[in-house]
Amino acid sequence: MRRTVNTIGKSLLLSLVLIGSSLPAKAFEAGTQFILSGGAAGNGGGRYSTYERYDTVWGNLDILLQPGWWSAHQVTNAKLIGWFDMPFVEDSTFGLAGQASLKYSQENSYDEVPMINLIPDIDLLRYYYNKVDAKGGFTLSAGRFNVTDKTGDIINQKIDGLYLGYATNKVQFGVYGGYTGLLNSRTTMMINSTGMNFWTSQLTDSLYSTYVNKVKPINTKSLSDLMNKVDWGDVMSDVGRSFYIWADPYFVSAANLTFPYLFANQTAYLEASLAISTEGPSKVEDEFDRFYITGGLYGPLIFSDLIYSFSTTFSTYGDSDNNKSAFEGLANFSKLKLTYFTNFHNLALSAELKYASGDNGIYDPFYGLTSNPISYMRYSPEHNSAVKYGISASFKPTKEFLVTIGTDQLFSYKKNIVDYQGWQIYSEMKLQCTSDFQFQVKAYRFLATDSTYDNTGATITGVFSF
Repeated sequence: MRRTVNTIGKSLLLSLVLIGSSLPAKAFEAGTQFILSGGAAGNGGGRYSTYERYDTVWGNLDILLQPGWWSAHQVTNAKLIGWFDMPFVEDSTFGLAGQASLKYSQENSYDEVPMINLIPDIDLLRYYYNKVDAKGGFTLSAGRFNVTDKTGDIINQKIDGLYLGYATNKVQFGVYGGYTGLLNSRTTMMINSTGMNFWTSQLTDSLYSTYVNKVKPINTKSLSDLMNKVDWGDVMSDVGRSFYIWADPYFVSAANLTFPYLFANQTAYLEASLAISTEGPSKVEDEFDRFYITGGLYGPLIFSDLIYSFSTTFSTYGDSDNNKSAFEGLANFSKLKLTYFTNFHNLALSAELKYASGDNGIYDPFYGLTSNPISYMRYSPEHNSAVKYGISASFKPTKEFLVTIGTDQLFSYKKNIVDYQGWQIYSEMKLQCTSDFQFQVKAYRFLATDSTYDNTGATITGVFSF
């Protein structure tokens, strides 16, 4: 059964392309985008040359602590994106859309070997059908597309599968199912049973490390001599793994119901999600099945300019291959957010509280599916065994300029013990200089109780659209 699912997944995207190429396009649109960013980060406390050891399902994993601020960890990224939209009918309700990207990434640290990566990916390739008006309608996607759970913190990633949505004025319904084993784990990072993303922990698989370890050590007198002595099959195998590393294979499905303005302008929703491990090209089978059920409510509070949103998620985990019940434990993730909107330059003031269970009373540690660190702390935890609260503000001094600032405090919460971890401050500015160019600046600072986990960083980004 697992191998059958894998075979179906491999042929899905190819089938979509073949069918799409046989249909006449009524109106074709395409474009490109180039994103260039550079920045630096570190902890402000000098260098750390020690290792941390993790006991994972793959055995012991040693991770070198990254260098400190004074030997700044510098990152340069360049990403080229190409997209198209090809409707098959004149009203554009049915068509094929796609997006592909190629990312170059270089990380430099003082007196350390730079890590250079080249990462290609298919971000989107889907057939769509959208027949929606003021009274509602149907939405259908088939292929590769992004899915997000109602909280935005548990599942937020690409998937290869099928989505169906239906909406009326009184109820909205959505359901999807798909497979993750064909995704590139360099761009889609999922949490395994250790609470970490395995591939990002390895700190390997870069083009430069392949060159340093397998090409440079060979003594040669000429280029032809080098060509003869290097095992290029072995080198290209490593380079191929660097380009595209198959993601952890899961069958993921979800269904949600939303009731707009159910009472007193309040909107309620209910969502159930499931992730079942299977086989895939990565040959990694973590056997970490997950089930989530989320309930939420949002709307105006007291008056229309004050908006709240509340959600709580209960989850349970299991190992189906070892006949371990998926209902032996219970975990919880809850969040509450209040936002006050003003008429002064679109100023919005927000306060947010998040809780992710640890070993607290009846609750086990909470684990999401998509990797999503909870803070800017160095080696930040996922949404797991933690409490975070903070305030933020966003405003637009001009129509083209958006500024966001915020601050949070983070606590660990394990075995009913609350332990203060530190606080952070961050800011982000976006300036739409022209219709084709956007300029972004992001800066953050995390001050931890243990200075090893301090983190300071800044990034400057230019987005060019063509």
